[in-house]
Amino acid sequence: MNPLVARKKLGRPCAVDPGETRKRLILEARRLFAEIGYDATTNRLVADAVGITTGAIYHYFPSKKEMYIAAYAEVQEMVYGALENAVAGQEVFVDKFSSMLDALAAISTQEPSFVGFVVGVSAESQRHPELTQDLRSLRSRTVKFLHEICEEAVRNGEVNEGITGQLLHDMIDVVISGLSRFSHVVDDADRRRNVVDGLKLLMAGTLLRSPVAR
Repeated sequence: MNPLVARKKLGRPCAVDPGETRKRLILEARRLFAEIGYDATTNRLVADAVGITTGAIYHYFPSKKEMYIAAYAEVQEMVYGALENAVAGQEVFVDKFSSMLDALAAISTQEPSFVGFVVGVSAESQRHPELTQDLRSLRSRTVKFLHEICEEAVRNGEVNEGITGQLLHDMIDVVISGLSRFSHVVDDADRRRNVVDGLKLLMAGTLLRSPVAR
């Protein structure tokens, strides 16, 4: 039998666990979205990567948009699930932030397509306004998570006077976004690790020192 035909038959919804096929579709779609972008990713490319017919995709996702949203939802769940686990048991903000950085570094190493996908979301939503509303609704967990730990730091007196929870939240957003972009561009695990360690020192106030008087 032609191996290509055999592969196609194997991938049809009736031949495998539907839940597993859906997971594989999201995984391969996310990788393609990260590597070549939303526009260049087609149902045929995703189907070929999974080993099913193009028509079979519609058993799981009615459109490419729905597949993109599903990929984003999974990324949100996995990334912020990891961050929530990272801060569990940490009492002070500096330790929470340090643990969050470790979790993000681990994710970028274990699954590089996560980073590429996340980095591309902002640009894709600008090019495709039809994605914006759905993506915004899925960000609520992210916003709530960061808002709560930042406001708690302010209530506990862990930041200087004049630093609001919103400002702290915005700063953390900038760090996370910047770290994601750096990890996406720099394919060097040691440099990524060094940056994370440097950010920890910066947050702890031990990165810089006063210049020696001449």
